[in-house]
Formats: sequence, C-alpha cells, structure tokens
Amino acid sequence: MTRRQTFWASYAVGFAVAALIAAFAFYMLHQTVPQRVSWQALQLTSLQGEPTSIDQYKGKVVVLNIWATWCKPCLEEMPSMDRLQQLYPDKIAVVTISDEDIGKLLKFKSRQPYTFTYLKANTPLSQQRITVYPTTYILNSSGEIKEIYLGNQAWDSDRMKKKLLRYF
Repeated sequence: MTRRQTFWASYAVGFAVAALIAAFAFYMLHQTVPQRVSWQALQLTSLQGEPTSIDQYKGKVVVLNIWATWCKPCLEEMPSMDRLQQLYPDKIAVVTISDEDIGKLLKFKSRQPYTFTYLKANTPLSQQRITVYPTTYILNSSGEIKEIYLGNQAWDSDRMKKKLLRYF
C-alpha cells in the first residue's frame, strides 16, 4: 500500500469513527432528555403552595426552565430570562421549575429581583427523567413542546427572540 492509499484509508476510518460517535451522542441526548413530559405528574404549585398548571399559560410562548439553586449555569442564564420576560410580557411567559425544598426556593427568590414565575415540582423531576440542569422546554402558544435547550442560553439575544416569537 502506498503512502497516499494509507492516508486515505486512515482518513476514511477516522471519518467513520467520528460519524459513529456523533450518532451515538445524538442517540444518548434523546435518551438523557425526555422529549415528552407530563407536567401534571410533577404536581406543580406556586411558591405559596397553590396548585397550578402549565395550561394556564396557553396563548403565550412558554420558556419552561428546569433549574436548581446549586446549578451555576442555571443562575447565569436567569438575568437574560428576566430581560426576555420584561421585553414581551404579553407574548412570552418565562416559567422556572425546581423540585428543591420550598425554603431554599423562597430564600433564593427573596434575594433575586426576577419577575418571571417560580414553580415548585412536588414530585422529583427525575421521575420524568429530567436530570440535566438547566433544561429549557419551549412550548408554543398551544402548549406543544417545540424545542429543547440544554445548558446556559442568552435568552434575550436577537437570534433567540426571533426564534421564540415565531411560535406566538
């Protein structure tokens, strides 16, 4: 085998391995993050303990953020979520959900001036296979999941605003 043939054979093997890794990563992403969630099964309440439902936000695009007080990327994206909420209060509802202790959530909220909605999941998020923080579900105005984002996002960027408003 010539050097050129060896190079191209190695290149083809490398490309095949990279394609397999990408396919596996895509498969694992869909296994890690549920594509459907039963919001009712989470038994959502306001921080005052009043039962609530995601259905009350129908008619708006919902940025439904799964977060935790200990999650640094979650905390980093909150200012941009708040700015987004303030820019489009009639079109977009930013809703955060955590299954942490109510005392922790109330303490966090008292220290942060954010205007978005905080909800408490009264059953563990892991029961819905939600284990990656932050995970954000974008629901259209009919309540259907349209997009899922993992990790910290710039929610008030022009690109993101344009994407979100197309679901209104």
